[in-house]
Amino acid sequence: MASLPLLFRPFEADRDTEAVVQLFRSNLDPYFIPEEEQELRDFIAQPLRYFVAEIAAGHSETGRLVAAGGYALNNPYAVLTWGMVDRKLHGQGLGRDFTVFRLNECRRAYPGKAIEIHTAQLTAGFYEKLGFRTLLVEKDKWAPGLDHCHMLLDADVNL
Repeated sequence: MASLPLLFRPFEADRDTEAVVQLFRSNLDPYFIPEEEQELRDFIAQPLRYFVAEIAAGHSETGRLVAAGGYALNNPYAVLTWGMVDRKLHGQGLGRDFTVFRLNECRRAYPGKAIEIHTAQLTAGFYEKLGFRTLLVEKDKWAPGLDHCHMLLDADVNL
């Protein structure tokens, strides 16, 4: 369980875009490459099912965005999209809590669908702990040393 009091809410483009870009930038080298920033900006400019986690009331940093991510339908599966946590907060349970929230929202929207993710080898272990299994690894797909891992969470796996 994350140590910070968190509020999960829908992404609001006018309010949240620059904070999400800052979360992305906090994870450059090794998790993302700079060339992906425009792809992220284009993605979050569209109507989507995307969420943010902010520090909840009662904390000195109330309202600060600390995570972002969403989901979509990518037949035959649902898919987790553009998930990230402020790099300074990695390892505190926030990413797990936020990912479980997103998985539950995705399952409500697309009941009975398995959920896929396209991630790097650096975060594959995180998703394995949640029950994902690796379908395919493509070495150096996104950049040298940044492999593409296609992973799947079967519809019947309990969170």
